[in-house]
Amino acid sequence: MSRTRRSPLRTPSRGLPFAAAVLTAAALAAVPALAPAAASANEGNPTVLSWGAGRTGQLGNGTLADSLSPTSVTSLFRGDVDQMSAGGTSSADSFVLARTDKTVKSWGHNSSGQLGNGGNTNQTVPTTVPRLTNIKDIAAGGKHALALDTNGQVYSWGDNAYGQLGNNRTGDSRTVPDRVQGMPKVKQISAGCDFSLALLENGKVYAWGRGIHGQLGTGNRATSSVPRQVQGLENIVEIDAGCYHALALTADDTVKSWGYNLYGQLGNSSTKSSTTPVDVDWLEGVSDIEAGAWHNYAKTSDSHVYGWGNNQYGQLLEGDEAFGDNISRTNRTAPVEIPRLEGVQHLAAGARHGVAVTADDVFAWGHNGEGQLGNGTTVSRFESVKILNEGSAIKDVAVSLGGNTTYAY
Repeated sequence: MSRTRRSPLRTPSRGLPFAAAVLTAAALAAVPALAPAAASANEGNPTVLSWGAGRTGQLGNGTLADSLSPTSVTSLFRGDVDQMSAGGTSSADSFVLARTDKTVKSWGHNSSGQLGNGGNTNQTVPTTVPRLTNIKDIAAGGKHALALDTNGQVYSWGDNAYGQLGNNRTGDSRTVPDRVQGMPKVKQISAGCDFSLALLENGKVYAWGRGIHGQLGTGNRATSSVPRQVQGLENIVEIDAGCYHALALTADDTVKSWGYNLYGQLGNSSTKSSTTPVDVDWLEGVSDIEAGAWHNYAKTSDSHVYGWGNNQYGQLLEGDEAFGDNISRTNRTAPVEIPRLEGVQHLAAGARHGVAVTADDVFAWGHNGEGQLGNGTTVSRFESVKILNEGSAIKDVAVSLGGNTTYAY
């Protein structure tokens, strides 16, 4: 799930203090804050932060333990990181990419070679991906990864069971990056659980990999080991892949979607999957799209945020007096406004939770079974929980595509 930001990045200042897990007033009584020691331990911390599931080394802190509050990614500083993308189909195979000064670092699960370092051993701290230079975009998928260089060339590595590497082969994997052939110049990439997307400089979109849910957008459910043009898409300015579905932002600021739709994640008032792009209902003036594994967010040019798709754990932040995990919540098959997120600068959607950055704060909501909300508990929250306070100098966030780990940088 690539997390390319089209808005300018703010350069973070190092050494600014923050306090972890200070809750919103509405949530304060329900969820205990971290002990003061946890906050002071991170005082002045300039590193990339991670929290949640850690069993494959995806926290990047040298351990395999989960962390219920923000922890430091080893030797990776926020001021050096331009972009992060976190992949995995679950917490059991999660991995991470970080783009730093046009090179790429990786860590976490590696059984399919998705770390791109020539081996298959999991890594608990960031290591450099070889053979990649002048990189301007990265995308971590389920068990594969993509990188895009400044010449518009795409590279792929990792699992290739369904042809998601785009190398005209299936069934094998690659442990080092290799070029994807057959496309004109590309300006953005994104990766789903078992497929890949590329937005070309001419505004067209190509897809390859598994197609069983229609996620390639080619009009059928066939798998393709080479890039194929997504039908009917012209003048696209941004793409984002969920687990088995995808979103595209058009030049006229509307949103298209295609693929799997069990939870309404296509946003067209149905739960029928589609092998070709459909219109997301009534959205207009959209400036940014964010696809999670099973739910999505869209931000408009006037800073309003809308969401749709899976809502089992309160991913859409709809008010509910009952906070228990066993309470049934309504999935949304068309976008609904999320007033709590109005004015946020950046959003990230994971498997069953979300996280956002404002000018001063980082906060999270939704499922919390492995501590991915970072508030010191494993209690799911259906109202937002403030994680990092004013002065934390966080410019963006990322979350695992199908797992339960969160990152701030």
